[in-house]
Amino acid sequence: MIISLVVLLGAGVSLVFIYEEEVVNLIIKELNKHLKTEVRIDPKNIDLTIIRSFPDCAIEFKELTAMDAREFETNDTLLYAKRLALAFNIKDLFNKNYTIKKIELSSARCHLKVDKKGNANYMVWKSEGTQTSGDSLKFALEKITLTDVDLSYKNSKHRIKLNTSVKELRFKGKFSDDQYTLKTDGNAYVSLFQVEKVKYLNNKNLKFDLEFDVNGSTYTIKKSETFVNATHLVSNGAFVVKDSLQSLDINFNGKNLDISTTLSLLPEKFQNQINDYESDGEFYANGECHYKNGQPFIIKAEFGIKQATITYKKQNTTLKQVNLLGNIEMNDKRSLLTLKNISANLNNNTFTGDVELSHFEDPYLKLKLAANTKLEELIAFYPIDTLQELSGNISINAEMEGLISDMKSNAYSPNIMAKGNAVINNLKAKFKQSEKEINVPEGELQLNNRHLNVYNLKLIKGSSDVMLVGELPNFLSYLFDSKEPLTIVAQVTSDRIELEDFLFGAGQSSETSSINIPNNLDFNVSVNVKQLSFSKFVANNIKGNMLLKNQKIALKELSLNTTDGEVKLNAFADVSGENIKVSGDCELTKLNIQKLFTQLNNFGQTTIQDVNLKGFVTAGVDFTGTWDKKLNADLNSINVTSSILIERGELIGFKPLESLAKYIDVNELRHIKFSTLQSAVEIKNKVITLPKTSIKSNAINLELWGKHSFDNMIDYHIQLLLSELLAKKPRANKDFDEELSLVENDPENRRSVFIVMTGPIDNPTIKYDRKGAKEKIKEDIKQEKQNLKQLLKEEFGFFKKDTTLTKKENPKANQNFQIQVGEEKPKANKPLQPKKKEEDDDF
Repeated sequence: MIISLVVLLGAGVSLVFIYEEEVVNLIIKELNKHLKTEVRIDPKNIDLTIIRSFPDCAIEFKELTAMDAREFETNDTLLYAKRLALAFNIKDLFNKNYTIKKIELSSARCHLKVDKKGNANYMVWKSEGTQTSGDSLKFALEKITLTDVDLSYKNSKHRIKLNTSVKELRFKGKFSDDQYTLKTDGNAYVSLFQVEKVKYLNNKNLKFDLEFDVNGSTYTIKKSETFVNATHLVSNGAFVVKDSLQSLDINFNGKNLDISTTLSLLPEKFQNQINDYESDGEFYANGECHYKNGQPFIIKAEFGIKQATITYKKQNTTLKQVNLLGNIEMNDKRSLLTLKNISANLNNNTFTGDVELSHFEDPYLKLKLAANTKLEELIAFYPIDTLQELSGNISINAEMEGLISDMKSNAYSPNIMAKGNAVINNLKAKFKQSEKEINVPEGELQLNNRHLNVYNLKLIKGSSDVMLVGELPNFLSYLFDSKEPLTIVAQVTSDRIELEDFLFGAGQSSETSSINIPNNLDFNVSVNVKQLSFSKFVANNIKGNMLLKNQKIALKELSLNTTDGEVKLNAFADVSGENIKVSGDCELTKLNIQKLFTQLNNFGQTTIQDVNLKGFVTAGVDFTGTWDKKLNADLNSINVTSSILIERGELIGFKPLESLAKYIDVNELRHIKFSTLQSAVEIKNKVITLPKTSIKSNAINLELWGKHSFDNMIDYHIQLLLSELLAKKPRANKDFDEELSLVENDPENRRSVFIVMTGPIDNPTIKYDRKGAKEKIKEDIKQEKQNLKQLLKEEFGFFKKDTTLTKKENPKANQNFQIQVGEEKPKANKPLQPKKKEEDDDF
């Protein structure tokens, strides 16, 4: 036998050597007739052999490169192989008709692609209809073997990706027959299997043993055992394959499954969430899968978990007695996942519930949940990144239904149904990057038709305490994740609120930090606060309405007591940008001016400060302005119009009046006291404008009007009664005495002197105000004309048609009219000179 084998082998080798050139040329010629691709190979790498393929003969191609099919849109590499062998019967050497029965491919890289139109780059063989009876090469495959082949597949039409390394893969069957039995087995490593954007298999070992009855392009499963890692699936059914998968009808059943291996099959986006967990317990699954070309997959499956445990490895915290029944259904009309009879225990915590999720593209959720949990144990099993500490008890019994997209974007959507209740006791939470703890000693929350009603929910943060009664649609989500929106529609009562507890960053104060109102806060609350403080400002008995949305705050009909008086306020502040834009109107009733300036940091200006003022102000104010986040005012933006009444006022050390005192020797101007002062003040473009205002004080009676800029440049006009000045005897000032000596015939002592003060407030220029005097003369002449007409009308009946004249009681006869004109020809307008030192005065 050995001799016979050696003889046969020797004869075969001889035949191969004799016919090699003829066979190679003939087979290449026939291949070129049927191939629709460019094949690149060095002729010296084409051999005819019998040793490796004995008892068959084979033509071997080494270092072969095949390009994409010619009709395909690109011309990239389809296949690179270190060895491709086509085997045929040795007797074909004699009849010179070659029938390929076996193909072996080893150490190869194959790149299969399907474009968006469904064209494939691997359709490189012309159809059988092109073959003729005279062809010397035919394929009647019975075995295909792949060894160490890296395969990539990308289907742009159906958005499928597959990357796998085939260690060994065998196909056996009479492939040229219309009906035959196909057997295949092998193992591979799947680095990626992705449909759409979901990765279903990622870095998994795949092993299979399959047998099919093939009838044309229809494959009926006789045997199918597949292992994905350690997960064992048995299936039956049929599928149709032509150029690509045309249809699929498969039933499958999982055997000897366990949770840990099954969870390892989850898509990557879920895998990342469970890497820190390990599990044990029984898992079962069975179902069916259907597909037709160009239509979505249809999947129906049942699965469940029995008596499982899930452990968070970092804390060694275990969720025990995990049970659930699951069902999934996906087709072109609906997608549905249900989880029923869910139950689990975590130490003293218990959880039960049901979940239904439908329409996966825009998921609709139905949730029923009951839980009794200690939060410190829950966070030890499922830590929350934003929380540093969490403790307390929550009992929840709730149902919710609606679109998840609505739940995220609009807590008040009428399409969301929610009901249930939660009872909170001794909840304490501390967020990272925050030094102040949130404490909820007690509270009850009731879900009713998508609204979360809050009853006596007490919240303590820092030195502040707040009691809420109302609605908080997203409070629990906010509690576990501070980035979630917090919406409050409620009545808020408090004994004390320090705004720094809520407005500023961790461990920082109003002096070192910027105001930071989170953009996820949404308030609509009525307020009743006994005391509120912010920096130096303190207010009591605060009542009104506050609205906050998108970092915009509105205060409506807010009343409060502060600085010994009362304030009524409507205001709006926009904190959404880099600065704070404020507008509003308010009514002030008898506020202590000095305390007001002290608590509000003198309104950010230095012109007149708290040390200069005493008294009580009643005013109506309209204002707009801009501040930065550290509450520094943009002075150019300040606009104020107001009507002001000051009672029991004192003006102390006000520099403009001190400057005047140097010239007219009225030392009392350094501390003026007056019973009332009424005026209207306007602030615009960093200028304070004061209309003509009468000041009747202990020192002197005068009228004052003018402008004062924020950089302390002044333009004041002052009207003084000469009688007031004469009483003070300022005769040491010769210029001033000279003006007074020109005044005659003033029996009523009503003549005036006009002074203008301009320049910097620390060193103003003081002059006689000729313009002011002229204006006063015009007013007096106009008034005297009216008086004259009135007298002539009453005495002689003149000017009867003048409706501006009114009848006066007890008119004075022989009235002397005197007009204050000063000099007939005014002297040059020159600055007044300060009076001499006290020892030179003529007192």
